Amino acid sequence: MLTGRQQELTALDELISSPAHGNRVLVRGNRGFGKSALLRAFAEGAAGHKARVLRAAGDPADREFDLIRRMFASWDGSVVLTDAENLVRAEERLCSPGEGPGVLVIDDLHVADGASLRLLGRLLLRPAGSRPAVIAALVPNAGAAPGREVIGELLPRFDHHLTLTPFGVDEVRAMAERELGTDPEPAFVRACWEATAGIPSVVQGVLGSVRASGTAPGGLTAARVSEHVPRELGRAVLADIATHGEEVRSTALAVAVLSGQPSLRLLARATALDEGTVEDAVHTLDRLGILVHTPQGPRFPAPALTTAVADAVPPSMRRELHTRAARFLLDTGAPWDSLTPHLLRGCQGEQWVTDALLRAAEAVKGHDGDSSIACLRRVLREPLQDDVRASVLISLGEAELERCARTAVRSLRCSLQLRLPPRTHAQATRSLATTLFALNRYPEGIEVLRDAVDHLRPLDPDHALRAEVDLVYAQITQGSFDAPVLDRLQDLGARPAPGTASEQALEALLALREIMAGGTARRAVTHAQRALVHGVAPKGDASFVYTGAVLALAVAGRPELALSRVEASMERQRGKGSGLARGYVHTLRAGVHHRLGNVDDCLRDARTALEALRGVGARTQANHSVAMWADALVRQGRADEADRLLEHKGLNGALAPHWANDFTTLVRGRVRRAQGRLRQALADFLDSGERSCARGMGDPAVLPWRSEAALTHALLDEHEPARRLADEELRLARAWGVPETIGSALRTAGVVAGGDEGTRLLGEAVALLETTNCRYAYAQALLDCGMLLVRSGAPDAARTHLQQALKVARRCGATSIVRDAEEELLDSGYRPASQDAKGVQSAAALTQSERRVALLAAQGRTNRAIAEELFVELRTVEMHLSRTYRKLGITGRAGLADALGT
Repeated sequence: MLTGRQQELTALDELISSPAHGNRVLVRGNRGFGKSALLRAFAEGAAGHKARVLRAAGDPADREFDLIRRMFASWDGSVVLTDAENLVRAEERLCSPGEGPGVLVIDDLHVADGASLRLLGRLLLRPAGSRPAVIAALVPNAGAAPGREVIGELLPRFDHHLTLTPFGVDEVRAMAERELGTDPEPAFVRACWEATAGIPSVVQGVLGSVRASGTAPGGLTAARVSEHVPRELGRAVLADIATHGEEVRSTALAVAVLSGQPSLRLLARATALDEGTVEDAVHTLDRLGILVHTPQGPRFPAPALTTAVADAVPPSMRRELHTRAARFLLDTGAPWDSLTPHLLRGCQGEQWVTDALLRAAEAVKGHDGDSSIACLRRVLREPLQDDVRASVLISLGEAELERCARTAVRSLRCSLQLRLPPRTHAQATRSLATTLFALNRYPEGIEVLRDAVDHLRPLDPDHALRAEVDLVYAQITQGSFDAPVLDRLQDLGARPAPGTASEQALEALLALREIMAGGTARRAVTHAQRALVHGVAPKGDASFVYTGAVLALAVAGRPELALSRVEASMERQRGKGSGLARGYVHTLRAGVHHRLGNVDDCLRDARTALEALRGVGARTQANHSVAMWADALVRQGRADEADRLLEHKGLNGALAPHWANDFTTLVRGRVRRAQGRLRQALADFLDSGERSCARGMGDPAVLPWRSEAALTHALLDEHEPARRLADEELRLARAWGVPETIGSALRTAGVVAGGDEGTRLLGEAVALLETTNCRYAYAQALLDCGMLLVRSGAPDAARTHLQQALKVARRCGATSIVRDAEEELLDSGYRPASQDAKGVQSAAALTQSERRVALLAAQGRTNRAIAEELFVELRTVEMHLSRTYRKLGITGRAGLADALGT
């Protein structure tokens, strides 16, 4: 058997060049595979060899001998064939050698009448030289209309069976080049081939449509091939099945509209036919080559045919088919992913459709945000009560944050135009304001909150207070607040009523107030713990105000507790939430890692946060992530790379007044100092201080700008301002009373003082920071103390400090300190201690939760105390410690401090 396009053309050439041999060729090919075109080409070639070409095509409406009559009419109109006797004489005439070779070309043999098929059978049995050449074509497995019992007897009488196959990618490319007059891009060729399944007539139709549209066959066309499926293809398919009954037609339309591979049960429900009738219809369509019936269900042989036939279905019928399909799938408990496409395209005005769409939106939002958004938008076309419509708009806005914050703003604004209950109004206000702030549209966000406070105060004072909390927080962070704002911050209650809408958010703002208003670290921690009972992103109450609580824990000496709260929220959020929400929590975790000195973890979270925030168009919040990324690079000794990052993100010029940029300015100073640009660095540090002090947050626990400026003054040999700033930093740090802050200030004072006083101050810094979880600050103090001890003539003590700095810095990823410590040891004549590869690998293998538990255990906390502090089960602490011992290769708590470098 001959197969493949090249064999088809070769066989055709042979037949055309020698028609007198009486070749008998049967061409098999499904509809659209080019069998009619092949027969036309053959007939034209045979006529060129002076042959008598008789052509006709089978027709299921034929009467007896109609195929043969039409065939002879195409040869000699004077021949009138009225009965079998005349047909016999015509046969003799056709086979007469004196009139030139005869060639019969018969298309659609499978639907020819029985009498014509029997006459053809006699011709095929004649010996070579006394019979005409015959080339006939049929659709395989389609059976025959009137002559079904005869067709099987004829097939063995053909000498050659030529099976037409779909085009391959190369053949589609060649056809596209011929049709479009240009060399098509590979992406277009591949898309065209996939959409058409290589069926020649479908390829031809799509290419003709592309040519007529004037569109270049590039990547854009490849992505939109379905738009170039001509309607004629669908009409041709429907014409093929017109005589097979309404049930067959309805089934074909349903398969096209429902797409995929719908089951027979689903098709029966959608078409309102019984399942047996649908099964018979699918069988008929499969025999005709219009459908392919697989175990998974029937489908059209090419996606383009599905599109073409579906386009021929009236819109009302399409909606009804989808509605029935959706009802069936809902009743049978089908997965939402398979149900949702039908819900989206079904009829409007039915309550069950609205309910199902809302359930589908919730079910798929974790893994298919686009479908969730589509469901919510579709629900808005239904008749809804104002409170339901508002709820849907709020959900839509929050879902749209996954794609584009600007689109979310429109939906959330629409929700506020409805008459809403206070709680819903407050939620919509909060979501809209948070989104506007993410877009750096602070004036608009502040105005939205002001309007909400005024609107809610007479209706619900508690929800009005909740909106005011966000308003005060926004004014503080934006830097445009004035005396009334500060006065209002001071007036806020010391303890909100339990169970109120404002409870946790107000606690977060009160924690921030302790940092700003000369409060205490103890009270800041108390407020922060109350604020974060439900995490940093409570359901239905998410806003940026909880950043204040995380910051309070971090600066009040409890960064490990802040980390546990953020990670608990991340765990609850896993697979849920918007890009803005993900960016928010990763930014918070990066900030806590920055405080703890976990350089690699900070860098990883900052990158993740930036990707999520930039993905939804958030700007100012992204600056903070960029700054932490840049600072981590400086700590890794990659200052030039950090500078390029700031330049690429547009952060080397004037910065907006948002408080995130206070830290950005500080980090930019560190980058420039590491590059030796000391005057520019000093200007950045002083600018950072001016900004943060104007905000009421100039305490060194928040931003150590005085220390950074003092160290830079010292490098410029400007000792008086260096000492003044260092002394002020140490005074403020002692007043705040947190070991990490005091230790860092002592380190600065020691570096600035130098000599014996500097050695004493740095020794105090090392001793104090050793008791904390801030590994980078500890390693930095060890390095500075070791370097000063070298210059003071105490080599043994210097060596101890430098080697410990090396050990701690390696474990926290501070490559710059590692490099400086190694160089100092070498310059001093010491060989740096070899890295304990096993220990480092083991410590690095700890998860964040394991490391947090291990650090507390190394400080002497009991398992129960650790569980209470981290808000976890006692069994969880025991499990983490068991894994930690195994990874570190130790037998118990006694080895924790050394293994962790504490």
